[in-house]
Amino acid sequence: MREIIKEPNNLLYQKCVPINNFDEARQIANELLIVIKSVAKWWNRWLGFAANQIGYSKRIIALRKSKNEYEILINPNLTERRFPFPYLETCFSLNSKKYYLVKRYLWTKVKYQNLEGSKCEIILKGPSAIYQEMDHIDGIMVSQIGLRVF
Repeated sequence: MREIIKEPNNLLYQKCVPINNFDEARQIANELLIVIKSVAKWWNRWLGFAANQIGYSKRIIALRKSKNEYEILINPNLTERRFPFPYLETCFSLNSKKYYLVKRYLWTKVKYQNLEGSKCEIILKGPSAIYQEMDHIDGIMVSQIGLRVF
């Protein structure tokens, strides 16, 4: 299993590049799924991981949809966001368990590619890990944009 990369590793602060090789995308996605499943708890529905958190500077995200269901998003793009609200977050790539208050949204539309390269679109409602994972693939840590609360 891949190790989760921790700050101050430079890979976490670099914008990830789009991926066009879907064989490579599947391999990275498999590794992301192993990592996300290894840290998933029954209560943590809003869980996600980005490829740069396990050593790949590629625009790939894994999101937990339910207890045993995950979604892989290749080259995701948030096209619409609605209903901002303050949200408390932490991150597995932080050196210690710190919590930050950040602005997130209760509704968003995401365009992405699946593991076969087909274009897809989903609408996410309610709190979601998509925002932090999008920040990750854009080279932004929650500690850079959030207000540390504890």
